[in-house]
Amino acid sequence: MDPKASQTRAQRMQDDRVSAVIVTRHTGQPLELCLRSVLGEAWIDEVVIVDNGNPAAVSSALRALQADRRDVKLVQSRRTIGRAAAANLGAGRASGRWLLFIDPSVVLQRGAVERMVSAGCQARSPWIMGGKLTDAEGRDEQAARVGSLTAWSAASVALGLGGEPEVSRRRQADAPTRAQLMDEEAIPVASVSASFMLIPRDDFEALGGFDEGYVTDAQDLDLCRRAEEAGGAVLLLPAASAVRFSPSRRAQAGRREGQGLARFAAKAARTPAQRLFAICARPLISVCLMFRALRGGAKPPN
Repeated sequence: MDPKASQTRAQRMQDDRVSAVIVTRHTGQPLELCLRSVLGEAWIDEVVIVDNGNPAAVSSALRALQADRRDVKLVQSRRTIGRAAAANLGAGRASGRWLLFIDPSVVLQRGAVERMVSAGCQARSPWIMGGKLTDAEGRDEQAARVGSLTAWSAASVALGLGGEPEVSRRRQADAPTRAQLMDEEAIPVASVSASFMLIPRDDFEALGGFDEGYVTDAQDLDLCRRAEEAGGAVLLLPAASAVRFSPSRRAQAGRREGQGLARFAAKAARTPAQRLFAICARPLISVCLMFRALRGGAKPPN
């Protein structure tokens, strides 16, 4: 084979890689299931694991995994940092054309990444693609939000409103193949969860990555808002699915979540009323989080 042609082919294969970025901290049992699903996915050629403050036993196991596999990179954070900063750290070490951000409690269903890449390549840049998330019992999680993202969205997120859109599918008059085709179509949404998010690396870098001012949550809302403002597309693909094997961080709402949502309210504020709301956002959002916890029968955030 001609050396130049061989080099071109090798470069093309390198360019078509998907890098999975997994931020781990105090990670439990689901991490093993997550890694199995990611390493078994044909379209993922590289897994970047950020060790952001795991117990010594977990850190040791991750180092052993890296030593055993060429497709695993372990990035050790010198100190515990925020989720957005940790995700950026992992993305900076990734070499793939596309970045898949996935929570260590999320397990991919076979073929999900290929479907997300195929659908995303038809979208306008910068694009962000999310998939369908369910819990271990098959119940839908809030993997996406509909409607425009404004300062008011911070309060609706705190209250747990405006989750994944209903897809008009499987009507009795439709044939099964028709329902399947509808599932394969990406749906425009306002935002998707960073727990299961695919984005081209060039687009991620052009958008400046995640805002590291977000310590715990809402960095995904912010990135999606910036992508939309840049003329891009934020999409949800129901046919690309994954299962979360532990409660989401937003389901375990706490005092620290208010920091991210208050920051989002301030950055998204455009009108005088929204700016006024942003000034008072943190205590108001804390009240919303407490109301949501009480409504769900949980202990109030602390």
